[in-house]
Amino acid sequence: MDRRNVKNIRIIRRLLDDPRRKWTKYGLAKASGCSRQWVIQFLRSLEGRNVVKGTRVRSVLGLAKLGAGMLPEPIKVANMYHPDPAGLLGRLGDGCAVTTYFGENQLMHHLFLARYDAYVTEEAFRAAREAVSKEGLIGGGNLRLMIPVDDMIIKEASNIRGVRIVSVGQLMLDLVKEGGVAMQAAEEMVKRDVRQG
Repeated sequence: MDRRNVKNIRIIRRLLDDPRRKWTKYGLAKASGCSRQWVIQFLRSLEGRNVVKGTRVRSVLGLAKLGAGMLPEPIKVANMYHPDPAGLLGRLGDGCAVTTYFGENQLMHHLFLARYDAYVTEEAFRAAREAVSKEGLIGGGNLRLMIPVDDMIIKEASNIRGVRIVSVGQLMLDLVKEGGVAMQAAEEMVKRDVRQG
């Protein structure tokens, strides 16, 4: 995986977390874990695509679509069935951050809860697989676990009503990448001005 994509996605996530925020380039660099020069260069490329002007977001959905197309594939993905996926994810604690349908449902209640998707650490992945082998089924089902290329996705998660949810920016990227009704939920997030908070 090209490390540059991770840095670029972190910048996009920060911008999407609160599109109205007035970032300094230094502040955006610090929050994204990259150099100020990297941020300046990447913002220029985003300006060329007409989604930002300086550090201000001009098109939230345009930026989300661009970022979704740049998202790296997870290191590992497993599809499973568990009779209580929310309970299982809760048992994984800080090693887990939910996204797409379940994450959106906790924030806005726009989507039908079709599947539980979560980013997990390697340790949480092993624990979940062990639990599912005893309590559920491997393959298909109602639960998708992913080990991300960038572990900051999990570290940046927030607790909302007892559920660890990825940042608003990451949630938007994942919904856009999922497409279909999930894309409609991302559009609804833009309309409702859902921000990290």
